[in-house]
Amino acid sequence: MARMSQVASGETGPGMGSPLDGATAESLETARLVVELLHVAYATRRDDAGIGATAMHGSRAGDARRAGVRLSPHAVRAAIHVYQHRVVTVSQLATGLGISQGWASRVVEELEERGYVVRERDAGDRRVVWVRLSPDATEDVERAFRWRDDAVSHALDGLTADGRAAVRAFLRHLVDELQSGASADHTPGS
Repeated sequence: MARMSQVASGETGPGMGSPLDGATAESLETARLVVELLHVAYATRRDDAGIGATAMHGSRAGDARRAGVRLSPHAVRAAIHVYQHRVVTVSQLATGLGISQGWASRVVEELEERGYVVRERDAGDRRVVWVRLSPDATEDVERAFRWRDDAVSHALDGLTADGRAAVRAFLRHLVDELQSGASADHTPGS
């Protein structure tokens, strides 16, 4: 906690004995905010946001949704990812979420048990299994996605057109940096 207060107050840099020596207070604060953003964007669920809390009609699996059975934060992220891409393999889901294939398989099982996704074998290659949202779950996931979209819209409201463009440019650049860094060797001391 002391380190975070040093970062927040700008008390960082050479001589502080930190492995982050040389990093600017601005970049550390920005990195902290990005991590907080990711946490609240994917782990926070509002009761009216949709997934796991909305009454659904129809399938037997919909009974779990009607009963208010909550999904794990990973399952919420996975459902939104499938919604955004329409259909994915477990491998594509794992890559998209930055989790292992084994963990992605467990998340898909959770979503399938709750009636949020269906798995379908590829007609041309039986080894490939596609994951898509079930028709009954689409409304729930759209509501959760819309809630996040509304939050972004409200946050951008106070910015000028140039400010909004700068935010988008920063986020694109950050995503590119993180994606390129994911394949690079980032072992300590390298």
